[in-house]
Amino acid sequence: MRRFVPAQQDLRVRLRLSVTEFLFTPLLMVLGAVALAVGATLVDMSSPGWPPGVRDAFLRLFPHENLLSMLRVIATGLVTVTTLTISALLVAISHTATTVAPVVFDQFLRRRANQAYFGYVAGCAVYAYLVMAVSRPAWAGVGALLAVVLAAAALVLLVFMAYVMIDQMRPTSVVRSIQDLAFRARLRQLPLLARSRPRALLEGESLPVTTRATGYVVDISTARLEKLLAPAGEAVEVSFQVRIGDLLAYGDTVARIRGGDEAQRRRIAGSVLDCVTIDRVRNADIDPDHAIEQLGNIAWAATSTRQNPDVALASVGALRDLSARCAAAGVPEAGVYGGPLPVVYDDALQRRIVAALVDLVVVSTSSRQHQTCAGALSTLAEILPQLPARDRDLAVKSLQRALPTTLSHVASVEMGRGLARLRAAFDTIGREDMADQVRDMGPRLVRENGLEDDIIDHIDDHDLTGPRPFRFR
Repeated sequence: MRRFVPAQQDLRVRLRLSVTEFLFTPLLMVLGAVALAVGATLVDMSSPGWPPGVRDAFLRLFPHENLLSMLRVIATGLVTVTTLTISALLVAISHTATTVAPVVFDQFLRRRANQAYFGYVAGCAVYAYLVMAVSRPAWAGVGALLAVVLAAAALVLLVFMAYVMIDQMRPTSVVRSIQDLAFRARLRQLPLLARSRPRALLEGESLPVTTRATGYVVDISTARLEKLLAPAGEAVEVSFQVRIGDLLAYGDTVARIRGGDEAQRRRIAGSVLDCVTIDRVRNADIDPDHAIEQLGNIAWAATSTRQNPDVALASVGALRDLSARCAAAGVPEAGVYGGPLPVVYDDALQRRIVAALVDLVVVSTSSRQHQTCAGALSTLAEILPQLPARDRDLAVKSLQRALPTTLSHVASVEMGRGLARLRAAFDTIGREDMADQVRDMGPRLVRENGLEDDIIDHIDDHDLTGPRPFRFR
């Protein structure tokens, strides 16, 4: 089968990663400081023409020599403050390096408050140096006075930012931030999900479209797809073989074109990659799978080592909340965004959440963190009834392979509650075979631990409710 490879591929990287991720706001604030320095200089240049009474009163309140001395101190002090702040930040990040360091960096860079603070301090330093370079003894010193005010504000902000930055290093704060980011990204992805279909409707020969680029699928534009597919109508169907967040290599198949005649397929195949943005870094603003992987990685790192399980439990709680919110939000009708398109796109968000939780069930055996395993089982029990039939079958198969690993844990109350909830979920979805398997695991778990009191059966019969085995702090 022939593969169609477009002669050119526009990656459409609108801005470089360094600018979009962190530098845009600080650079904008530095440019604002330069503009402010120009304005203050113009005011100072006009100060010899001020009325004598106004000029003399200003100089008595703010002696010119004192302002210039303060300006020299401010210019060097701001640089010192910035250096110490960055050093303290690196120490705080290194403190959490064993669990969430890459995620902490990612979240820190994306927070507007952090960007604004560093931009403000850098802008103040640039402003002070510019004013100091052009200041004249005959001027009143308005620019120098403004530098003193800006520096005082920077010191006040330092107190607040010191706490905010340290608070951002807390694993639970990172988890909550990722959780919020994931749900916002899900909402931004709804136009693509609403206007596409989950499976192909057209049959027959397909024309594969491969990529010459290497990188992540950052976005798929429905507006460009609508314009591209309008002449063919429903006669041609674009079936995407990738999802937003997937990593592509040279020659990977991005989409398959079905239906229509050969000329229509080739025309669409030659332009369909213009609707797909590929970059070397994932876009967390429209890729909820990226946030799910981050939450899974945080929980995996905390579970695979002998650490405090609170970090893993917080991540499990975030995954459960995210699954429930996305299921409750649903996908709107295609008419809300302009009508359906002959596009096939696979929504795998719930499957990604299930896969992350199943991984935790397996990896918890290495550190014997029964709390994390129980939390993952309870969360899976709540998610299973909400899944579509196809996703539910895949989740059940994954659980069927992972459940035997739970026998290595202690027969704790949390494990009993998790297994009981999972058994009830299997009963709800009509999988009596799996419910029986889970029911038999209670006595087996007790026997594996050399116990005689069958506490698991007691919980299975009487205690299906109770406090969640995870919490935010």
